[in-house]
Amino acid sequence: MSEAVVQKNSPFGVPWASAIGFAVVVLVFLGLSLATFDPRVSTVTWVIRITGTVAWVVFALLLGYRDIVAKKGDGPQDIDRVAFDRWSWVHATAGCMFGLWGVPLLLVAVITIAWEFFEKYVPGFGENEILANRIVDVLGAWIGWTVVAVVIALIEADQVPFLWPLADAWVRNL
Repeated sequence: MSEAVVQKNSPFGVPWASAIGFAVVVLVFLGLSLATFDPRVSTVTWVIRITGTVAWVVFALLLGYRDIVAKKGDGPQDIDRVAFDRWSWVHATAGCMFGLWGVPLLLVAVITIAWEFFEKYVPGFGENEILANRIVDVLGAWIGWTVVAVVIALIEADQVPFLWPLADAWVRNL
């Protein structure tokens, strides 16, 4: 019986449908984010964007491998059972990444809430999370976005994109 379950799972430790759903969701979020970012920024901001993004991707991949593929969690600070867990850092720093790239807060709010629905309804990504953890993850992303978006706006002497993409964003110049 367990052999049949293993065969249904992808090499990523989740069912194939979940892995494909994850890829689709990430690509949609990435597309929306890229459409709204401002490419006309200083070298300093580009260096911060690239360095921050690489660090975040490596961090998220390592944690994902540890918890989802290798299944090495289950410590006293285990995921999903407490309001703030190790994945809350990934959510908060994802908000930072959105802020680095100038994604408007309104879109970040939609993406982070949509992600929590994805986690709840797609097997293998947090279907057992408690409500407090979902709230902390969303608020952490919004706080991360706010801090970083304000810093980038100060560096660039530009506005903070709360509702709409900045004037130089790709989507505003089509």
